[in-house]
Amino acid sequence: MKQKTEYAHLEMPEEGVAALMPNAGEALDCYLSIAQAIAGQTDYELVLENFANRLRALIAHDHLDIVLLHPSGTQMCYEARIHTDWGQTQNPSKPTANSPIRDVLRGDTPYILTDDAWTDPRFHFEGSDSKPLFDANLHSRIVVPLRVQGELIGSLAISSHKSNFYTGDLVALAQGAADLVAAFLFALERAKEAKDSAVSELEATGREQALRLGALRLTEGMERERQRLGMDLHDQTLADLARIRRRMSRIDGGSAAAQKEIAVLQDELDNCLDELRGIVENMKPGVLQLFGYCEAVEAHMQRCQKHMRRKIAMQVQDQSDGQMDALQDTVRTAMFRIVQEAVNNALKHAECDSICVRITRVGDEMVVTIVDSGTGISTSDLRSERGISNIKTRADLISATVTFARLTNPQGTCVEITVPLSAGKTAVEVLAL
Repeated sequence: MKQKTEYAHLEMPEEGVAALMPNAGEALDCYLSIAQAIAGQTDYELVLENFANRLRALIAHDHLDIVLLHPSGTQMCYEARIHTDWGQTQNPSKPTANSPIRDVLRGDTPYILTDDAWTDPRFHFEGSDSKPLFDANLHSRIVVPLRVQGELIGSLAISSHKSNFYTGDLVALAQGAADLVAAFLFALERAKEAKDSAVSELEATGREQALRLGALRLTEGMERERQRLGMDLHDQTLADLARIRRRMSRIDGGSAAAQKEIAVLQDELDNCLDELRGIVENMKPGVLQLFGYCEAVEAHMQRCQKHMRRKIAMQVQDQSDGQMDALQDTVRTAMFRIVQEAVNNALKHAECDSICVRITRVGDEMVVTIVDSGTGISTSDLRSERGISNIKTRADLISATVTFARLTNPQGTCVEITVPLSAGKTAVEVLAL
């Protein structure tokens, strides 16, 4: 059987854009669904399963794996749907030189597309770790690189049990999905490295100080990479969507039914753009950096109000004269994220008609109180592994305390977060030494 050995970069011809626009709309919907599914997740397996499940709507597959490169010349493989020796936990780090997809991982080729990996010589060479191809019955494969700001960080491989299953036009779609997930995986990897680095300092700095320093680095690293991901989405993905929207608006002629379908696609694309802008703004809280804490909370509540179908009274009361902005940047950002989570929880679950955020200073501590007029928090809510768990984790990382209270007269919920004004400073001083 003749293999597909062409390596030229796939580009959609200009004259084909309009004809393929419905497919482009489906791809954009899938990419937005992927972004929503992985945003905020920190567990590799959960990220990969969500990514694989959403991608199946665009590219059918029986196995998906993501390889991340390490500077030492080794790699880690994470798998979805089928687990093979590539991702075994007993010996997870393997030399890239033995990888059957090393041509992509070394940047020697822009992608690999094969009708049957069992007989394709590119996957089989002296020392090749290709046995899982046979164990998992993987035939047709698409392998594309993961890049962040031009740097090759790994690969995405999509496989099918069937031969001759994938065609060349799917390579561009796979590359689009890889570009979307690459920055997020890069952020997770940097956060993991920051955490490992902090743990390694335990013996030198003392357990308590090192844990605080590690928590600060982890929080700061995650926030930095989250903002970088937001900027990447803004500069690339949003720009691409806007360009496609402009091209659609210039399509003329055709039947009335075709024009109606184009109008529907334009409306759907406008909704996708609005939702993606919200995701980007949530990842990159520019108002917090430019104008301060109180204004950032107000801006978030205004964005929430725009998407609500009913009127909800929202207000922010700063009784501290702006002293939240005296907190260390990482601590202030974490406090902003906590308020975001608390407000979002109230809007999703409390069925409230009012939310008030109050900022005060009590002695050497800053206190932020979020009160809603909803149904009131329950015992089962406090055991939740989602929003409330996220709030508790963020508070622990910055040495803050958080309490949840069910109100009865009037009915509602009160969330109170208290953080010392000195939070984060001890760790910074240790780092400076």
